[in-house]
Amino acid sequence: MQPRQRIDAYLQYMDGRGVARRNCAPPIWTALWSAGIFLPPPPFMGVPAMVTISALSGALLALVLWLVYGLIALLRPVTGSALTVAMLWWSALITAGLMAIGNPIYYRRMAREHGLATWSTFAGIRQRV
Repeated sequence: MQPRQRIDAYLQYMDGRGVARRNCAPPIWTALWSAGIFLPPPPFMGVPAMVTISALSGALLALVLWLVYGLIALLRPVTGSALTVAMLWWSALITAGLMAIGNPIYYRRMAREHGLATWSTFAGIRQRV
């Protein structure tokens, strides 16, 4: 089975199980799949890979939010302390840490609940280990 077909089968399987698309295929995975990078879905990834991707996406999320809120703060009159680089780094570290801890736990639990064994053997049918 081709990677794209396997991903489509996974999405249909999870839709049939009542799992929301954003939960079983987060936006970062959808973007990577659209770009032709076919990573296994989150429930099939190992813990070290999931921790790494979660930490990187958490840091990216913190940086984007910090930039958005920083631009809003620059456009408003000064009402408090200015945003600092230290705030950027701390928010990025805290967000990355929370995502690196929470996402692997959430997706391993999802894999266990829905009987997902391994990505190499997934064929769109319920599998028990």
